[in-house]
Amino acid sequence: MHSVLPAILVLASLAVAEEPSSFDAGSENHLGLTFSPDGMTAYWVEWNGQWGSRGTTPRTIYYSTQQDGGWSPPEPVPFSGKYNDDDPIVSPDGAWLYFISDRPSGDLDEKPDANIWRYNLIDEGPMEFLSVNSEAEEYSPIVTDTGALFFASDRTGGYGQGDIYRADMLGDDFDSPALLGPEINSEFGEWNLWVAGDEQEMIFESSSRPTNISNAGDLYYSARTGDGWSKAVPIESLNSEGSDLMPRLHPDGQILYYTTAPIGGNARIIGVEWPLASE
Repeated sequence: MHSVLPAILVLASLAVAEEPSSFDAGSENHLGLTFSPDGMTAYWVEWNGQWGSRGTTPRTIYYSTQQDGGWSPPEPVPFSGKYNDDDPIVSPDGAWLYFISDRPSGDLDEKPDANIWRYNLIDEGPMEFLSVNSEAEEYSPIVTDTGALFFASDRTGGYGQGDIYRADMLGDDFDSPALLGPEINSEFGEWNLWVAGDEQEMIFESSSRPTNISNAGDLYYSARTGDGWSKAVPIESLNSEGSDLMPRLHPDGQILYYTTAPIGGNARIIGVEWPLASE
């Protein structure tokens, strides 16, 4: 994949925006379209209700598989439909579906907060509650080629309302999460993210920054440099006056999917050609 110069990215014009029609089970909101590494299975989230308010149905993860040049009718993944399940992503080896959920982690868990789980796609279960979870909320898990886990959380000890963390894989578990620096995180909110498998590029949602078009959430971009991550810049050509979030790059590296939603309206998934501008 070509790297994208942040200075060019800010000025890029929107290229061939498209709302995918195959991935719709009939709900009012659609979010977080992502694919298995081979591109043969799609996952996304649907629910009913206005954006910015509590949904009238649980957020449910759906999937569809490519068959004879088309896509199978959407179905919920086996574990989803009772609790709010969100932010699906498949690990690079295709073995795990990572997601967040407000389902209880045990019999004594009476607080419905968002935590990171993973579901074994090879064995079709069981599900695992990850050790990186805290008493706060966790969002948007992303696993890279080395097995490292990136995610967002509003736990204490960060820079602002929400921040992005990284945890290395240690055996079958993860090391203690490390807070990313001020090139990524700010005194405001950093949330839903995508990170390239080689950890050379990152796109994430940030809320309330002075450089935002919308306080609700704009998309930002950062690239790895010799000194670490570059200072994140807004992707102005994608950002709107509503919420723009949940970036996901197709495995072929040619289409970036993201979710856009007007406050009080409904969320929809958009696909744009990627990269927006090349070196």
